[in-house]
Amino acid sequence: MRTAANAAAAALVLAGLVTAVARAAGGPFAVIDAAQGELPKTVVPTSYTIDVAPNPTTMTIAGHEVIDVIVRKPSTTITLNALQTRFGRVTLDGKPATVSVNAKAQQATFRFAKPVTAGKHSLDIAYTATLQTAAQGLFKQGYEGPDGKPTYMYGTQLEATDARRLFPGWDEPAFRAVFHMSFVVPKAWTAVSNTPIASVKPVGANLKRVTFQPTPKMSSYLVVLCAGDFQHISTMSDGVKLSVYTTRGKIGEARYALHVMKQLMPYYDSYYGVHFPIKKLDTIAIPGGFLGAMENWGGITYNESTILYNPKLQPATAKKGIFDIIAHEESHQWNGDLTSFAWWDDVWLAEGFATWMQTKAPAHFHPEWHMYLSADNDVNGAMGADAQLTTHPIYKPVHNETQAAAVFDEISYTKAGAMLRMLEQYVGPKDFQAALQHFFRTHEYTAFNASDLWHDIGAKSHTDIAAITHNWVYEPGFPLVSVATSCANGKRTMTLTQQRYLNDIAAPTGSTVWSIPLNVQFDATKPATTPLLFNKATESFPAGACDAPLIVNGNDVGFYRTRYDAATQAAQQAAFLQLPVADRISLLNDAQSFAATGHAKIDDYLAYAKADTGDTDPHVVQTVLGQYGMMLAFERGKPGEAAAKQLIVERVKPMLVKFGGWDGTGMSDEQLNVRNTILGLLARSGDAETIAEAKARFAKLVSNPLAFSPMNRTAVIGVAGYAATPAIYGELFQMAIAAKNPQEQQQDFFALFGAQDPALAQRTLQSSLHLPPQFAPYAPFIVAAVGSSHPQMAWQFLQKNSDALFASMSAFERVAGVTGVASSFATHIAPSEILAYMKAHVPPQGAPQIKQAMDNISTQQAIEDRLLPQIDAYVSSQLAK
Repeated sequence: MRTAANAAAAALVLAGLVTAVARAAGGPFAVIDAAQGELPKTVVPTSYTIDVAPNPTTMTIAGHEVIDVIVRKPSTTITLNALQTRFGRVTLDGKPATVSVNAKAQQATFRFAKPVTAGKHSLDIAYTATLQTAAQGLFKQGYEGPDGKPTYMYGTQLEATDARRLFPGWDEPAFRAVFHMSFVVPKAWTAVSNTPIASVKPVGANLKRVTFQPTPKMSSYLVVLCAGDFQHISTMSDGVKLSVYTTRGKIGEARYALHVMKQLMPYYDSYYGVHFPIKKLDTIAIPGGFLGAMENWGGITYNESTILYNPKLQPATAKKGIFDIIAHEESHQWNGDLTSFAWWDDVWLAEGFATWMQTKAPAHFHPEWHMYLSADNDVNGAMGADAQLTTHPIYKPVHNETQAAAVFDEISYTKAGAMLRMLEQYVGPKDFQAALQHFFRTHEYTAFNASDLWHDIGAKSHTDIAAITHNWVYEPGFPLVSVATSCANGKRTMTLTQQRYLNDIAAPTGSTVWSIPLNVQFDATKPATTPLLFNKATESFPAGACDAPLIVNGNDVGFYRTRYDAATQAAQQAAFLQLPVADRISLLNDAQSFAATGHAKIDDYLAYAKADTGDTDPHVVQTVLGQYGMMLAFERGKPGEAAAKQLIVERVKPMLVKFGGWDGTGMSDEQLNVRNTILGLLARSGDAETIAEAKARFAKLVSNPLAFSPMNRTAVIGVAGYAATPAIYGELFQMAIAAKNPQEQQQDFFALFGAQDPALAQRTLQSSLHLPPQFAPYAPFIVAAVGSSHPQMAWQFLQKNSDALFASMSAFERVAGVTGVASSFATHIAPSEILAYMKAHVPPQGAPQIKQAMDNISTQQAIEDRLLPQIDAYVSSQLAK
């Protein structure tokens, strides 16, 4: 489909339309009719021709569009979406319409003197939209140019419901259409959209109109327009031109991102069984704007800090994060763009796919990165959220567009991705891939349906996948699997029971019974695993030899917690260092969670931690160190703080030599990550020797910016920033301002913003209001970081400056931002104060997120109240030895 693409673009679009129609058993509008939405289904767009001309002085957009529509039954009105838009002349087939706007509904209605007949019509709209200052719609993004002077570029962010800020249209995902985009930009700039450029024509002396080839049939939120003083590099892969665009002066740091794109294109073409249907795929690095990335079809946008890489300034571990995010967004070009959800309540399937693939693809190319161990940490965090009473099922009904932002959370991403990993492990990777290929071939250019996917996987694996997945998708929470064993004649039997796992042990667990795909290791010191389906409230299985360490959730594949009886725990602990790394981490994480939530005492966790004595695997050691960090956080400002710090120094300082010391000689990057964590813990515990060494090394860094390797530099500025004097603070600030690499600049800023001196913390708070424009969206998170050490100071500042702090954050991001930052003050600020703040700064549609946040705050306080006495007792007992 990619041959002779310039001439064949229209044919490609037509083929997509015909394919979609042929596969919709209910006719060409079946998907639209079945989808939820606020707009009438009586008028359907098929093609948009849109011209936009932003004015950076007036912050307006002069727009003109022609929309080809199909009117399904006669009507005197046509209603579509529009937001922050003023209308000029509107006609249908040359006949004028009167316009009324419903700002609350984000809709405009066109009325005609006579009923519009059924059939094809052309809607012509002149309008003026708003050029945005935050990453929503078409926005003007300020940044510092190579000369250090302020400049700007244009970018778009249209998901979930911000296409209506750029052009009036049917801004609901089921209304897929073809887009012919034109963009008026400064003559010297480069413009990028979803498809290759069709023509460039001058507009006066200093502007030009860039017109792009038609897109495939797609949802409105996938449109992209970016323009600026760009440079780019390109290559070909699997017949597709791949390019990375950066603002001037940074293109040398885009080579690794292009390398990743080149690896992924043939991998995805092959894995999904459908060739990428656009002639090119661009990556656009935006200096600021939003904090992540967006999978616009054919033109993916990223915050530049997530994908630029300079090996002289960044550690090799940065490659892992770059590969991860590109793998996620490029995967979306198939699962989310080629085929997509019809309404926002099914966003979980697209995001779950991409989350699952952002681990699978890098692991394929770089097994040495241990991607699944990193993913397991994310899953452990998501379990904490999903164990709340206020969690939601993977499938969460979305009643209107204003609720769409609420489904973009760790349940839709991490839990959905983990469920797909469980299924893949259970049915087998080959059958799973074959089912996916059939699914994508039969759903291209139209909306997907989870039931179709379950049918395809079930057909290949001869398994009732719909029955297995039902409660995972449609019920909240996840199960606790309890394991009791018995032995007879040397053979073991395990009896399993399940119930919902909750952070509140006093809450009723309900009667949900999950179909749990187990990945059992009857002897976890050996690589063999056995898939079992546990789909009853209680059930018994043969479980191998009595003395072998048993693991039910082998390799930590499952999204559930597992609690074992005393005999099984003893066998696991006796062989702990022989268990796979993922199993060791899983047992530690589960035991910690049980202690935090009251399902068990902290003694069980400490028994596993003791069994791990001598472990040198960096991933396991990092997990244990994380518990010391939690201990410090709980003890801050409490009577037991000094004793806890003393114990931590005694425990972790001897580990410093094992992980390379300050120079890190002979260590891998993963080992050096552990070393950096150790140094951070020592600094936070007040170890004078560590702080003095960091300051001495920082002085060398000031005189020679390349004095240390990137990982060693990270260690130095992290500790020096924490323990900064006014002089060090000022020097680190100048280093941050002078840095050209966005990751280096970000790292320097956050190191100095972690300064513990109260006067410097106050300077940090004031600095959050005067960040370089590309870092402005980080402002509220800087306040939250200061709040971890100076909660009262930061809380007062947040309350006084909230509007300014969140000004650069889009409406889509703001609810999560406000509730997340406010929640970070849990256990320090009265819950009633936090609730009042949230209600004052979150719109009414954010009420569910407020409820979740307050539930989380309550849980954090309960965990601290539960664990602190146990930690104090443990610290006292250890220091007494």
